[in-house]
Amino acid sequence: EMVALPLLVLDLTGGSAVHLGLIMATRTAPAVVFGLVAGIFADNFDRRLVMLVTKIVVLILSALFVALLITDLLVLWQLYIFTFLRGASMAFDQPARRAIIPSIVPNNLVTNAVALTMGSVQIMRIAGAAGAGLIIGFGSLSAAFGTVVFLYAGAVIFTWFLDVPDHQRQAYRGIRHILTDFNESIRFAWGNATIRGVIIIGIGYAIFGMAFMQVFAPLFAKQVLGIGETGFGFMVSVMGIGGLIGALGLAAVSPTRNRGTLMLGFLAAFGALLVLFSGVTYLNSVVLAFIVVIFLGAGQSLFFPLMNAILVESAPEAMRGRVMGVLSLDRAMTALGGALAGIAAGALGVQLTQIIFGVGCLITAILMYTLYPALRRVQ
Repeated sequence: EMVALPLLVLDLTGGSAVHLGLIMATRTAPAVVFGLVAGIFADNFDRRLVMLVTKIVVLILSALFVALLITDLLVLWQLYIFTFLRGASMAFDQPARRAIIPSIVPNNLVTNAVALTMGSVQIMRIAGAAGAGLIIGFGSLSAAFGTVVFLYAGAVIFTWFLDVPDHQRQAYRGIRHILTDFNESIRFAWGNATIRGVIIIGIGYAIFGMAFMQVFAPLFAKQVLGIGETGFGFMVSVMGIGGLIGALGLAAVSPTRNRGTLMLGFLAAFGALLVLFSGVTYLNSVVLAFIVVIFLGAGQSLFFPLMNAILVESAPEAMRGRVMGVLSLDRAMTALGGALAGIAAGALGVQLTQIIFGVGCLITAILMYTLYPALRRVQ
């Protein structure tokens, strides 16, 4: 889906970078509206059940989407609606899935476990992206989205059989108490210096870093490097290889000291690599671009698990879902970043805009290291 959706947008719009950015913004914007509510659900209900219901809803939406695509009835406004509904459904999955990890492993292995879950994502990115490139190159976009439906059906089955302990939680107190829980989660998250710092870091990453795979990479593949749909699929796959290496390396080391400083360092490195990637594309070298993409994947897989591990460990068990829900507000910035990336790429060009966004990641890391000592003290 990461490969097929941007290509479908470019196909429907005649290569519009603006619509590509807006679709990606539409995909992430629901997390802003539903993220905190989803965190409340993750704290008040069985987290496995929340994950299961979410995946069933996404499966139904994906099947309807493919039916419209196969019958050639899909138009752009429908794509916006389906993208929004899918984003709204997945907003409930992430707080529950991330908050459930400390219920499974001891505290000293949380970073290790989060890194391993990131590794599983990278394995699917490798296989799924390469497979998507081949399916689209030799088949069609419809076949790729049909495969997505099949994979979601598998996700429903595996989640059904997932055996995890339920967490300690308050009894559900009714819809009227949601606002109280909402305010409580905001006060707790913003009142905790570590959590507040991680959220600010997440906002910077969401604006400047998340746009690479969602907006810039397909534009680079089709408009700059000239490698087309299949090449874009392999680019995502290569990034997954780097991500797997980074995730497994972090899981093996499982740092327990100076994690705040490491997190900021990995974000700075990721920003520098974004600038380097755009720079090597001026040489029109696909080989060099793919080499940098490997390191980009590793940098992302080193930064993201550390950010999540620090966050979940900084919150008590009964608040973890809501804290992860607060982090989902960063998705608002992902939506903003995606929209800005598409608009700026259309006006300034893909390469210059990517350099600006890479510098944004780098500056975010430097400023937070300099001005926010609470993160440097995180062990």
